[in-house]
Amino acid sequence: MADLRPYLHAAQGAKEALTPALRAFFLTAAAMSLLALILAAAAYAIAAEGVVLRGALGALVALGVCTAAGIPLAWKRALAAGILQIVRAHRLAGTLVRALFQRLLGLDEEGEHGSRGARAAQAIEQLPLNEAASRLRLAVIHQVKASPQGGGLGGALRRAIDRTLLRLIEHLTLARFREEAHQQGGIDLLKVRDELATTADAFIADQIEGAALKTTILLVALATLATLAAACGIAQIPFR
Repeated sequence: MADLRPYLHAAQGAKEALTPALRAFFLTAAAMSLLALILAAAAYAIAAEGVVLRGALGALVALGVCTAAGIPLAWKRALAAGILQIVRAHRLAGTLVRALFQRLLGLDEEGEHGSRGARAAQAIEQLPLNEAASRLRLAVIHQVKASPQGGGLGGALRRAIDRTLLRLIEHLTLARFREEAHQQGGIDLLKVRDELATTADAFIADQIEGAALKTTILLVALATLATLAAACGIAQIPFR
């Protein structure tokens, strides 16, 4: 079994991630509340056309749409802020890469390459892509099961961070496997491990920041378009 003590120690940093995560959550919620008020006013003006009830309906739709978009957006941005904090403070992605490859290589828990571990490493040093991908998927599944448990907001955040990091690491590792297989005809796991252990944190930080920005733009745009479209539709409803 892989030595998870460094990983388990770093995972305690999820407590440190609570502050930036909560800050991001409430800032996003406040921004979406402001957007909701602006869209509600716009929807009222578009939908009303002299009928207060129709305008009120448009405003209610705007508030509902912004709430539906704002809650998941606030959670996603909070999760992103927590991941960035823990990755930058503890280099957790690199630690997880090493833990995953310990499972792939079958190294001893004590960290020494005994005869059993050495034979296992030599046997799978050059793997076909399909075999490497299959082993990686199993390693990720086992790593998720080995993640620390706990209740409360901190425990939920930690598990969410674990799952997100492992998903991104699996994506990064598979891409590197494909590149290695294309260039070398097989996958040198030791070489890939050493490369990813030093680059995973920077890659994941970039991915998290980019995904958070894209999600924000997408959800804000969808909420705006949905509200305006609904207001235009409500304006066509005859009220007497």
